[in-house]
Amino acid sequence: MTVPRPRATERVTTLPCRAGCGVDPALRRHHDRLLTVESDVDEMLELIELAVTWGELDYSGAGVVPPRQWMEFAACHEWRDPNRAARIFSVATDIALRVGRQETADLLLSKVATAS
Repeated sequence: MTVPRPRATERVTTLPCRAGCGVDPALRRHHDRLLTVESDVDEMLELIELAVTWGELDYSGAGVVPPRQWMEFAACHEWRDPNRAARIFSVATDIALRVGRQETADLLLSKVATAS
């Protein structure tokens, strides 16, 4: 699974890291993309899509910052609107790490199948 990258013709403005950013240097490309979620709607949607599919797809080789690090990531970076950034990463983390999401989907599908 590959995560789409910004188009080469687009200018991406990143905000600086605070001391203590613990993102692995190998994930720097995704790190820099996450820094734009506050101002780039497409990147925010990419984050939400990543969150929604996190439990369904194998991202082990995709070079992405995992959901368990998103809140820490938000806390150790500068944002134009820190509350909005916290909300974005909080919602994405909640979606990605929600317990029982797959079990609920399977239960609903089985109920639909037996109702037919």
